[in-house]
Formats: sequence, structure tokens, C-alpha cells
Amino acid sequence: MMRFAIPGAEWELRLNDDVLETFRSRAQVRRQSAETVGQLYAPLLSAREVEIQTATVLQPKSANRTRVVIEKSLAERERTAMFEKGMHCAGVWHTHPEPYPSPSSDDRQLAEDYAQAAATAGLAGVVFVIVGTETFPAGIFVGIHDGQVMHRATII
Repeated sequence: MMRFAIPGAEWELRLNDDVLETFRSRAQVRRQSAETVGQLYAPLLSAREVEIQTATVLQPKSANRTRVVIEKSLAERERTAMFEKGMHCAGVWHTHPEPYPSPSSDDRQLAEDYAQAAATAGLAGVVFVIVGTETFPAGIFVGIHDGQVMHRATII
């Protein structure tokens, strides 16, 4: 399990071992690997400790080594199905073919779109994870986007 502090927040984020294994198994360690994308789910979003218990893998609309596009209708259907199982979408994750990932302008726009959609449900932001090729924790970017700004979480 990995734990993260969020700048200015009174809650912490936890990524459980199953989620971390999903990330590790999809890291772009081969030169020809395409980016992978998925969504993050937690049973509670308003707890002092928000634990991401499930990281799904979505079939993308398109994907290559340096870009992935979400199939929005599949993502929406997945969120509905997971909600019926008591799980709430907390955010999105994807891979980058670099050791120490950081958000691109496309990533920031995707996170902002998710955060603005979450705001309509009364949520303060969304979790945004990028998995690089380096081992964790160095090879993972974890942020929270509040609809305006991406806040980088720090490992604790």
C-alpha cells in the first residue's frame, strides 16, 4: 500500500496493493507498448482516508506509445456498473513511456474535464495517476485536480 498527502487537504489518499499491481503490470516497459488507461474506484470518497481499491483497464478509443484516448461511452458504462456495486469513481490513471512521469497538456485537460464533471456531483476534485517505467514510488505521479489546478500529492 502507498499513502499520499494532498497539499492543503485534511484527508489522505491510499492506493492498495491490488491497484499498485495493476499499475505495475501495465507499465510501458517494452519499447513497442502502447499507453494504457483506466479508472480508479473507492467505496467512500468523503472519508479522512480515501482508499483506491480498484484500478480498471479501459479499452481505449485509440492508443499508441505516447498517447491514449478514452472511449467515453465505455468509461461511463463502467462507472454506472461499478456504482451499482457500491464503488465510486475517484479518478483516472494511465501510463507514460518514461521513467519519471509528469502530466502533459492533454493530461491536464483530461484531469480538468473529470474534475469539472465530479464537481456537478459535489466532489472537490479527482485523483489523477500517471504510471512511468521506473519502480515506485519514483515512477508514479499522483495528483488531485480540483477543476482549476493539479495538486501533486506527496508520499507519506
